[in-house]
Parts: sequence; C-alpha cells; structure tokens
Amino acid sequence: MGRQRAHRKETAILLLTILFGLILFVTHGTFANPGLLVNPGSGLAFLDFSLLPSGSTVRQSIDEWRAQGWTEGAKCLQLVRAGGYLEIVVLNLPVPLAAHLRITHRSAYAPGCQGKGFAPVTITVNGTPIARSYAPSTTGFYPNAFTVDTWEVSRWVTSSCNRIRITAGPLCSIYEIKRIEVSVTGRASRLIEAHQMTHGIANNRPIDSVVAFSPSDRWAVCWIKVASEARGKRIEWRFYDPSGVLYYQGQRRADRYNWGYVRIRNWRAADLRGQWRVDVFVNGNYQLSVPFTIGSRTNITHGPRITGVDFPSAIAANGEKNRGYISFFDPDGDITSVRFDVVNAVRFTPFSFEPNVNGETTGSFRFRIYSNTRQTVTLKVTLYDRRGNVSEPYLFTFRAT
Repeated sequence: MGRQRAHRKETAILLLTILFGLILFVTHGTFANPGLLVNPGSGLAFLDFSLLPSGSTVRQSIDEWRAQGWTEGAKCLQLVRAGGYLEIVVLNLPVPLAAHLRITHRSAYAPGCQGKGFAPVTITVNGTPIARSYAPSTTGFYPNAFTVDTWEVSRWVTSSCNRIRITAGPLCSIYEIKRIEVSVTGRASRLIEAHQMTHGIANNRPIDSVVAFSPSDRWAVCWIKVASEARGKRIEWRFYDPSGVLYYQGQRRADRYNWGYVRIRNWRAADLRGQWRVDVFVNGNYQLSVPFTIGSRTNITHGPRITGVDFPSAIAANGEKNRGYISFFDPDGDITSVRFDVVNAVRFTPFSFEPNVNGETTGSFRFRIYSNTRQTVTLKVTLYDRRGNVSEPYLFTFRAT
C-alpha cells in the first residue's frame, strides 16, 4: 500500500513537472518566437469624441494623442484651421495579418471649397500618406450624419510606435472627427525569412546591401528569401514611386531565393528621385514593405537628418521619466547613436544611446528624460551614423516645474 501511494505521488509530481514545463515553454516561447502562438492575437485601439462637449474623450490602448487648430464640437472634435491636425500614438501592436484604420468623420458642404465643396484632409500612418486631400461627404449635417471610412494599413503598422495623423488642408468649411480606431486581426505570416535591396544578384545571392541608388545605376533589386512552405506559391513585387503611385508590378512562382527589380539608367525611374518602396505579397497576401531611395549621388545627403522632436513643453520636477520621440530621415539607414547635449540648464547631465533603428531610412524612436530640479532646459540633439556622418543639431526646450 505504501509503495502504491509513493508511486502515485511520484507520478503526480512528474505530471505537475511536465505541466509546469509546458507552461514555461509556451509562455517564454511566445515572447521569443511569436510563431508559437496557437491563437493569433488581435486588438483594438480607439479615441472617441462622442461625449463632447459636456463629457470627456474616451480612449483605449491609445498611448497619447494631440491636436492643433481644433475646438470641441457636438459629439466630435473639429479642425477649424488649415494645417490643423489630430495625431494619435499607438504602441505595442501585434505584427498584423490584417490591420484597419477606421475614421468616423464628416465635413460641411461649402461651394468653392477644394474637394468638390468639402473640407479636404491628408491621412498618414507612420509618415506615409494613405489618403491625400480626402474629403468625406455627407448627405446632411444633422447630429448623426457621419461617414465611416476604412483603410487597410497592415503594410505600414509596426510592432513598436505607430503615429496616425489627420491634417486639414485649405478649409472653407468645418471638418469633424467623431472616432478614430485601429483594429488588428491575427499576426503576420513568417513566409519571408530575409530581404535585401541590392545592385544585383550573383549565385542567387545579393552582391551588396544598399538603400540608396543613383540614376546611373542599372537597376534597383529587391531580393527575397522565402520559407520552405512558400515555395511554389506566387510571389509578387509592387514598386511605388515617391508620389505613392504604383510604378511597376512583377510576379513569379517562388523558389527559395527570388528577386524583383526596376530598371533605372535610361528609364523613367531615373527622374523620379526620392523615397521609393516595394511591397511584397505571397499568394496575394501582403508580407512586408522595403523602402529605398533613388537620387543623384552628388545630391543625396548620406548623413542622417532630424525631422522633429516630440516632447512635452513642461514636465514635473519629481524624477519621473517622461517619454519623447525623435523623427528622422537617413537615406543610408545606418544610424548608430543619438546624443543629447546641454545648451542651457541649472542641473542636467548630457547623455547618449543607440536607438536600434539600423536599416530604417525614416521613422521615429523613443527617449526618456527626467528632472529633479525646477529649471528650464534646452538640449541639442545630434544623430551619428556608421560612416561618421553627423546630422545638423536640433534644439528643443522644456520646463521642469
């Protein structure tokens, strides 16, 4: 009897150990490799103004939002000045299989306005315009006459910081936003194992890794290595010029290594200088976007450039860390570090760090600042790249109170 109880106890301990091990494997494996998830994740982030003006805004999973040139309307936010905007920041989204931006909005009709009489706006996701001078029309201007527009935005959504902005164009009527939301369904497939922009291919491999091409280059090649389960499926490249227009589309049956390209020298692409991108699809399903630049070697500025700094104008002098963002452009995609130097302060220590944006030609990254002293601080921000190029310094000021 004692031996049976001992045996049952050992069996129970063994089962618990196995179960605990499986829990650890699934839990830690999920973080290490999202492909281990059995049930794809989903999410919804939104900002809702339908309680205005008597109530407050309602938000879910919106890290921060800001607006300029606006006022509170009835169940909406109103952009009332040309150049006015609403921007939301969404962090930590799962890499999506499908992501949709949905905006509930409207504009008043006014004869003579651009956009066929309606107020035009431009909508961007992480700096990429998905709608230019777009004017939502309505059948009336009674309280609930809002239009709901939806855009598929998975190719522009990232797993880190996502900035979505609605900017008003020339307004001779009112543009109103009731709700803006991002819905994410599932996770991206792992059909693409590696990708690279290159000048050419040798033995099925790229001969170099570049993000900036000259008008005298023969072609710009996008090389793709697919997972074994993607072999034999249709792989497609869609090249978009700097204006966002589809320039060339090509496809083939996928082998292990694949490449698509656009001709540059003596072709129209040589004159379309600026930021390009190529979207890659497998069996018609979007996989990823690869940015690159075409421009004169003598005109391309290889050094990085700071395009903006987002940080509160005032923070509490209590030692609490405050988050900010640096927006950048770097045609070579090789930024290695950022440095914050003190221009004016009572007590503040300069600092630097590696922003981990290697390979990215445009985007933003996060930084944190705190102060224990009441003061006004002016900092100079500088970017450095792998080749030793240095950006023009960017100054910003905040108060610690």
